[in-house]
Amino acid sequence: MIFILSGTKDSRIIIKNLLDRGHIILASTSTDYGSELIENHENLKVISANLNQKDMENVMISHGIKLLIDATHPYAQEVSINAINAAKNLSVSYFRYEREKMDYQGAIKYPSFRSAAKALENCKKNILLTIGSNNIDYFSYLNTSSNIYVRVLPTVNSIKKCLSLGFSPKHIIGIQGPFSKNFNKEMYKQFNIKYVVTKDSGYIGGTREKIDAALECGVKVIIIERPEIEYENIYFDIDNLINDINTLR
Repeated sequence: MIFILSGTKDSRIIIKNLLDRGHIILASTSTDYGSELIENHENLKVISANLNQKDMENVMISHGIKLLIDATHPYAQEVSINAINAAKNLSVSYFRYEREKMDYQGAIKYPSFRSAAKALENCKKNILLTIGSNNIDYFSYLNTSSNIYVRVLPTVNSIKKCLSLGFSPKHIIGIQGPFSKNFNKEMYKQFNIKYVVTKDSGYIGGTREKIDAALECGVKVIIIERPEIEYENIYFDIDNLINDINTLR
């Protein structure tokens, strides 16, 4: 049985490919919403929980896992570190699938959410945060002049968190992406956005369309750089990953 840390579109593609090749899969997602996006299959079991390192070790021991595939989001730093350490402790093979970084011309880069928020402290123009709900805490204190808009998944937990941090309902855009360039352009115009804050989520995450739309609309782009993690057995191509897994049989 293969254990896959899931929660992204990439991970769902990997799961489907492995199931099509007869593998038995145990997948985990951090939310119920994430698990609902994975198609049911007789050779697939899905658990929805926030797993720390010990939890991962217990799951792998109880299911006899020999291979762990980390296909989490590039910014899920803590999850990846826990996975690396858990696999090492149990002598389980660890494979990492990572979306390739993109070269974004015309964007301003910051090494952390905190530093990006600091740079926007005195900004009075409208800002759109497209960084998910997990990290909007860093920007909530900037919301005193009500110029911050947040675009998050339309889940109860995401909306509740935005409200609890003081964002008004008219400044919360609950919607599931990724989006086309034209869709992004219309959103920037609708809310008079002058700055957009995003992560380097790669092509599959819709980042290219988001940035291209911003540059065409004169919206300044702020990118939070990916955390630096020393991965073992890292793959940037799903086919290569699948082929190498098949050779382990």
